[in-house]
Amino acid sequence: MQTFKGKTTAEAILAAENKLHISREMMKVTVKQEPRHGFLGIGRRDAIIEVVVNQPVKRNAAGKQPRRSKQQPKKAQKSQQQKPTKYSSKKIIDPAEEVRRQAAANHQKNIARMKKAAGNCCTYLVDSLSALGVKATATPTTIRAHQLSIVLKSDTPAKVIGYHGKRINALEELASAFLDYHGVHDPHLTLDINNYRQRRSQTLERLAADCVTEVIATGQAVFLDPMPARERKQLHQLLEKNKQVKTYSHGREPFRSVVVAPAE
Repeated sequence: MQTFKGKTTAEAILAAENKLHISREMMKVTVKQEPRHGFLGIGRRDAIIEVVVNQPVKRNAAGKQPRRSKQQPKKAQKSQQQKPTKYSSKKIIDPAEEVRRQAAANHQKNIARMKKAAGNCCTYLVDSLSALGVKATATPTTIRAHQLSIVLKSDTPAKVIGYHGKRINALEELASAFLDYHGVHDPHLTLDINNYRQRRSQTLERLAADCVTEVIATGQAVFLDPMPARERKQLHQLLEKNKQVKTYSHGREPFRSVVVAPAE
C-alpha cells in the first residue's frame, strides 16, 4: 500500500500511475482525504489516496514494466489502449476563479433579493405612516446588495421627522428589521424626507464644534442626548483628529449617546 498526494483526486491518481508505471485498472484506490480549495488559497488541502496494486507487476532492471507479450490478442491490446481512465477527462478548476464565480453569483442573488424587499418595504412604510394619520409616498433611490435608500414625500414632513428626528429614526429601525425579516442580511437603510439627513449632518457639525468649545472652557465632559448609531459615528469621525478632546459612546441602545471629554 502506498500513499500519493495531488491538488485533486485525479492528479493524485495520475501521480500513482507515473510512479508505479501501471494503469488505473490495475490499482485499488482509496480516497483518504478529499481536496479542498479553501477561500483565496486559505485552508486549501491536497487530496490523499492510498493505492494497492491488484496483481504483482514484474519489472525489469530499469524499474519499468516489461512490454506485453506478442501472444496477447491484438484486439485486447487495442481495447485497453483506447479505454479511457475514470479521471482522464475531469476538468481541473482554478480555485480562485471558482471563488470569484461563486461570489459574483451570490452578489446577483443579493441584489435581486434587495429589489424585491425594497418594494415591499416601501409599502410597509406607507401603511405604517397611514396608521399614524400621515399620508406619504415612498420611493427607493439607491438599491445595492446590502444598501437601500428610500425617499419619503408628505405634505406634513414634520410629522414624519418628529422631535430631533426621533420618528424618522424609529421608522428607519422598523424598516431595517423588515428587510432583515425578508432575507436581506445586515441591511444598511437610509430614510430621508425634504433633505433632512443633509440638514441633520450640518447640525451635527455645529454641535461637535460647540462641544469642543465647552469642554476646553470648562474642562468637563459633555454628555449628549441619545442618537442613532449613524449620527454617533459621524460625531466620532468629526472629532477623532482633534487632540484636545476624546469621544466615546455611553449607555445601551436605544439610549446610547456620545460623550465628549478632555483628552487628558
